[in-house]
Amino acid sequence: MRKLKNNLFLLLLCLCCSSLAIAQNDENINTDRPDQSEGVYTLPKGQFQIENGYVFSKEDSSANLMLRYGLISNTEIRLEGDFDLRTPDFSSTTFSVKQRLYESEQRFIPSVGLIGYGQYSKTDAKTYTFDACLAFESSLTDQLSLAYGARSSGQFENLDVTAQVNYAPNNKLWSFVEYYASYNGMRAPEHNINAGFAYLLTPTLQLDISSGRTLWQDEPQYFIGVGLGLLIR
Repeated sequence: MRKLKNNLFLLLLCLCCSSLAIAQNDENINTDRPDQSEGVYTLPKGQFQIENGYVFSKEDSSANLMLRYGLISNTEIRLEGDFDLRTPDFSSTTFSVKQRLYESEQRFIPSVGLIGYGQYSKTDAKTYTFDACLAFESSLTDQLSLAYGARSSGQFENLDVTAQVNYAPNNKLWSFVEYYASYNGMRAPEHNINAGFAYLLTPTLQLDISSGRTLWQDEPQYFIGVGLGLLIR
């Protein structure tokens, strides 16, 4: 009951902060959730964003919190924590820097972003790891876009790839279907698919839900996730 009260208080706080932020700027929030792909978009200088989500499956239950801050034009810094709800305890903490390298104004030609990560993990054999990601986004039509990318994990031991199609019928709702996989020369690849949608309650407050599963396994694993994003200007 105490945890429920804390979560309700956090949601009310987000709604209040969002209402204050609306009067300052009309630009809509742009989050890096609930999909697996990294976005190219970076926060404008001086803006702060909170992204929080929960993932539930038969094998695992976890929470993720990301704090983003626009450092300078086209550059943002981020602090991310993964929380194991079964323990409960933080399983990993990641500091990252995202740089928008190129912003395309033409369809089919992708915008490009580069992200560098430094992670501390309690669960992996390597306590500290450093990795990188190259992200791409292409506009196909006024409603359809394509996002894809490749990143390393485990200190460049794994290659993680993502590819997704986004559909946004209006400026409040968008949905996606995504394939993502992890490759390692020492084991078989891990293939996954997920889908979901996000809805903007206000220009600075987003709610999202997603669901997915593993592919080509004898016993597939399923998950469902919910979350929110809050932009504070």
